[in-house]
Amino acid sequence: MTYTINPLLVGIRRVDQGIMTYQRGYGKRIWLPMWSFLLQGGGQNVLVDTGLDDFITPPEFTAETGLVPQYMEDALESAGLSPDDINVVINTHLHDDHSGNNLLFKKAKFYIQSIEIDCCLHPHPLDYRYEPDFIDGLDMLLVDGDMDILPGIELLHTPGHTPGCQTVRVETAQGRTIIPGMCCHNDNFPKSGPAVCPGVHSNAFQAYDTAQRIKDMKGTLLPLHEIGVAQMKF
Repeated sequence: MTYTINPLLVGIRRVDQGIMTYQRGYGKRIWLPMWSFLLQGGGQNVLVDTGLDDFITPPEFTAETGLVPQYMEDALESAGLSPDDINVVINTHLHDDHSGNNLLFKKAKFYIQSIEIDCCLHPHPLDYRYEPDFIDGLDMLLVDGDMDILPGIELLHTPGHTPGCQTVRVETAQGRTIIPGMCCHNDNFPKSGPAVCPGVHSNAFQAYDTAQRIKDMKGTLLPLHEIGVAQMKF
């Protein structure tokens, strides 16, 4: 089974580069897009992450990039869908910018690592990005480790950014595509040299090792916060 991938731009923030790359780039301001990836194939409509539930788009973002973020319902409408058309939602992790619209999808089954749900319900005081309300009442299928959820879609437990991060491997007509389960962009995966640890992590050593593992995977990488995703063809 193969899938098409349609990146939906469902949020934007202006942040410090160091949020993405540990011990590198501090003081440089960057745009941080929030992507939700719509996977379609075999009669399935699958979302990887659900973006921010509320945000304001600075006019300079659109002026600089030509991109216009949309609220989730508008983004789906642009793809000819409504929230009720989504069969499956995969949360790479449960920080607010990856799960903010979860409650829109009342007919979907959610695939989330068990340990990540526990982190969301009982967050560490240092991690303010969890919102337990975003998983309230969901139809959740708990994942423990690696799992094939549909033909051509595989989940891999890749902790470090959070304890329950999961990477998604998807088969497409162009080959395998990898959606990393950590907040990252292209600077985390330079063409030469080791991958760069994400700037936000629950365990820096583990996050570093996970980044190396993801970089070594065969396939096309779709980093969760890479602005260049808008120009990629699937």
